[in-house]
Amino acid sequence: MRNLKQILAIGMLFTVALVTAQQNAYVAAESGLSLRDQPDVSGKMLSKLAYGEAIGVLEKTDKKLVVLDGGKKVSGEWVKVETRNHIGYVFNGYLSSTKISKTIRLDLDLLNVEIKNLATSDYKRLHNLKQTDSTTIHVDLGSSPEKKQIVLVDNDYKHVSIFQRYENSISFMSADKTCDANDWKHFDSEWKPLKQTRSNTFETLAYTENDWKQFIDTSVEDLKTEVIDQCGADWLDYFKTIKNVKDYPIGVATNRVFLKIILTDFEDNITEKIIEFDMPNGC
Repeated sequence: MRNLKQILAIGMLFTVALVTAQQNAYVAAESGLSLRDQPDVSGKMLSKLAYGEAIGVLEKTDKKLVVLDGGKKVSGEWVKVETRNHIGYVFNGYLSSTKISKTIRLDLDLLNVEIKNLATSDYKRLHNLKQTDSTTIHVDLGSSPEKKQIVLVDNDYKHVSIFQRYENSISFMSADKTCDANDWKHFDSEWKPLKQTRSNTFETLAYTENDWKQFIDTSVEDLKTEVIDQCGADWLDYFKTIKNVKDYPIGVATNRVFLKIILTDFEDNITEKIIEFDMPNGC
C-alpha cells in the first residue's frame, strides 16, 4: 500500500512538472496551421488549427524548416504541441507567444472572409452575408479598421476584388456647451483598391491626418451660417478667433470606413457586398 502511494505521488509530480514545462503559444497563420503526427511536411495531418487558437508547446525537435510564403522566407523548427484533442507537431514559424485577438468572420455564398485583430464595441464576430448585400461592424473606441489583414478562406470564386473608402465630416466642440447637430458636411472619398499581400490576403488602407483634413470644401462663413441654423447665434462666440475650418473648436473626423467586395463567379456573374465600419466618437 505504501509503495502504491509513492507511485501515485511520483506520477502526480511528473504530471505537474509536465504541465509547468508547457509554454502557451497562439496560431499566427492567417489561413490556419497544420498539426501533423510527425515533425515533417509529409506527416499525416491530424487537424487544422485555427488562427488565434491557443496550444501548449511540449518540446522542441531541433528539426529546422524554412517556408517560402508570398515571396518571403519564414524560418523556424518543428515543435511538439498539445491541443484540446491531439498531441502532434507544428511548424513554429507560425506561432506567436502573445495572445491574438479573435477574428471577425463574414460568411458569403462561396467564400469566408476573415478580418484580423479588430476590436468591436458589440463583440459580434460573425456576419452572415449570404442573403444580404451589406453589414455593419461597430468598431470599438480606440480601434480602427485601418492596416488590418483580410484573409479569403475557402474561396470558390473566379475572382475577388476589394476596395475601400471613408466618410468624414466637420464637427465642433466646446468645454461648457453642447449642440445636438454636431456632425455636418459629410464627404465620401473615392474607392481605392486594397493591396494584395498574398494570394489570399489583402491589407486595408490607412489614412493620415492630411488625408482626412484636406477634402473639406467649405468656408468659415458657410460654417458659421450652419452653426446659427443648427445651434443658435450664441454659438458664434466660440468662432470669433477661427481663420479656417481646421482651427479649434472645429474638428474633422472619420465617421465611417467602407469595404466593397466584388465577387465574380465562374459563369462571370458579379456580386457586390458592402461592409460598413462604424467609428465611435474620438476615432
